Amino acid sequence: MNNKAAKGTWAAAFTVASVWFGTHVGGGFASGNQVVNYFSQYGWMAVAFPIIAMGILALVMYTVMKFAKLSGFTNYKDTFSALYPKPWMEVFFEIFYIIILLAAVGAAVAGAGEVLANFFGVDYTVTATKFLFNLLVVALLIVLSIFGVKLVIAASTVLSIAILISTAVIVVTGFATDLDAISAQYLSANNLQAAAYTDSPAKAVWLGIVIYSAFQCVSIPPMIAASEGLSVKGIKRANILGWLMNGLALAASAAMLCRWYPLLAALQGAGIEGFTNAISGIPNQTVLTLVGIKWMMIIFSILLFSAFVSTSVTLVFTMIQRFQGHCFPQTIHNEKVRGVIVGVIVITICFAVSLLGLGKIIKYAYGYDGYYAILVIYLPVLIWGIPKVRKLSAEKKAELEQ
Repeated sequence: MNNKAAKGTWAAAFTVASVWFGTHVGGGFASGNQVVNYFSQYGWMAVAFPIIAMGILALVMYTVMKFAKLSGFTNYKDTFSALYPKPWMEVFFEIFYIIILLAAVGAAVAGAGEVLANFFGVDYTVTATKFLFNLLVVALLIVLSIFGVKLVIAASTVLSIAILISTAVIVVTGFATDLDAISAQYLSANNLQAAAYTDSPAKAVWLGIVIYSAFQCVSIPPMIAASEGLSVKGIKRANILGWLMNGLALAASAAMLCRWYPLLAALQGAGIEGFTNAISGIPNQTVLTLVGIKWMMIIFSILLFSAFVSTSVTLVFTMIQRFQGHCFPQTIHNEKVRGVIVGVIVITICFAVSLLGLGKIIKYAYGYDGYYAILVIYLPVLIWGIPKVRKLSAEKKAELEQ
């Protein structure tokens, strides 16, 4: 097989699709919070929404990646500078990207803090507890950012695979467990009735399909970089595989948590001790608590905590690399000093954001950035991106046939 043909194979496309999958299936997904917030709480009809949402994202991403390929770009900055009618408008995407990265680190810190609190049986909803555990995570984050960045980055792939496997085991366990018996036990013991799903079809469609797919545009920059070695055909196949991988994994998790939602929501709504954040915290951890498989609970908690910390360190390092060159370079000549200043600013902001809690960050920070993404990514791709891709495609017809 020649080199040009290899660039369009399904195997090469799978490697790039895995970058999207790895970006998407992080701690927020593995915790179950993201899944409940945007899908499971709305009932069984919402289980199909991940397939549609990821399909929309795949189409948008394919358009942007194809434009980058035909234009000879390998990074998001050059791509969006050329896609918008004016190069300076690229700052609109930059704002979206910075907000989602800061929110992601804040969510990761909050998630790690909550995993610790739940593991030790402490009520994370208490403000002082939240502050203390998040501060402990930030302290660990600072130490790792100074001394262990290379180790964390090297371990991130292994952690991603491990957390994916453990999440898959939880999904299977959640389906296989006798939920009726567990529900009867907990509901009767606390004199409760199973909670109803959120009855708001229009809101479910808007949030679960449009907004969720919009803020997941955070995957565009790494996908542009990863697809440098693909042909246009390979880019198309990468997005098809990415759509299926992400959509099906998300749908499976949504279906499992949809099954458990009435019980979890009832326990949280009644303020039952140990379940005050059953839905708004880490639903997958709550499911394991109810199932009662302690060894799985321990393994999942360790992996999820590690995944959250790994995400935090990696993203903080990314932002330091991105902004240290703009931190008073004429005044502060030492690159390490500039890096420390940027790191302190980023970690301080993310710690403040983390105090909102994992649920609120995912619901509001991610959500509102999704609204913004519709304006600065979806509409520009529709208005300017598609026509520019058509023009480039006509000019480079021979390349598209490879």
